[in-house]
Amino acid sequence: MLGNKFYLYKMGELQKNTIGEKLKHFRRISCLSQEKLAELSGISIRTIQRIEEGSSEGSGFTIAALAKALNINTIDLIQPGLQSGLPSSTDNISKLKILNLSAIALIVIPFANVLLPGYLFWKNRQDEQVKEIGSRILSFQIFWALGTLVLSILVPALLLLLFSSLRTGSIPLYVPIYFLSAFTNIFFVIHFAININKQQPILENIPKML
Repeated sequence: MLGNKFYLYKMGELQKNTIGEKLKHFRRISCLSQEKLAELSGISIRTIQRIEEGSSEGSGFTIAALAKALNINTIDLIQPGLQSGLPSSTDNISKLKILNLSAIALIVIPFANVLLPGYLFWKNRQDEQVKEIGSRILSFQIFWALGTLVLSILVPALLLLLFSSLRTGSIPLYVPIYFLSAFTNIFFVIHFAININKQQPILENIPKML
């Protein structure tokens, strides 16, 4: 009973949403800051702030540009409530969480942090929102894999050159380097997961490799 009341309460709240509240909602589930949305849409950050604050509803051109940058239909911002956008958006957040957390498999399978997120990214490639944020996550994992590969080659070679006694070790030097890098990666994965859950921006400035 309590759960039903909470659900009805949330739906009632969604019905009251203004254009500004809906803009903030879609911006957050896209994990974009106001600055990044301004950059993608060509609309000034002050205009975006005024719309989200409710002091302006924006012109038709402004709303269309913002909707395009958010990969949604213009009507999603101007129609009453959020019914058409919310279910899809909630589903997208779940997909992004799974895509991001799948990278933790690198502890068991080397470089699975690229393979599993890559598969999930390909599987959901038709969804523009998942494609946009997922490409940032996957790009980060690709950069990490390349960086780890370089470190696993160069660092042991340098250490062996400087300390010949390390050549008699029973554990290859690249093993601790890989796991140290892997645990660092997991720290970032958890950080991304928290931001996705809070609908906060992630990896806005990372170069996309996809």
